[in-house]
Amino acid sequence: MGFFEQLESQAVQRNTLLCVGLDPRPERFPPEVAAQEDPLFAFNKRVIDATHDLVCAYKPNYAFYEAQGIEGLRALRRTIEYIGPDIPVILDAKRGDIGSTSAALARAAFEVWGAGAV
Repeated sequence: MGFFEQLESQAVQRNTLLCVGLDPRPERFPPEVAAQEDPLFAFNKRVIDATHDLVCAYKPNYAFYEAQGIEGLRALRRTIEYIGPDIPVILDAKRGDIGSTSAALARAAFEVWGAGAV
């Protein structure tokens, strides 16, 4: 099933057009989340667990993960895996650049991270 078919299926099945952004800001985490081994994933897991039956898609913003270095990218990977294959992921990875860079970013978004759309 393609991205748009998957999105439409979830929107109809759940009767919603809600897309939840996952933009973790560690400086705003409550102490119990900040104390976790992987606080970015712990934050996202809380949001996903609280909203999974209310959304038709999730939209993690790549910049918030990239800003945390490799640990942030690992948290992004865990987050997308935790969302699972049924709910579409729109990776907010917009960047304006030359064609070859845009192609590399698209490869990363779709082939490495498994996003359905950017």
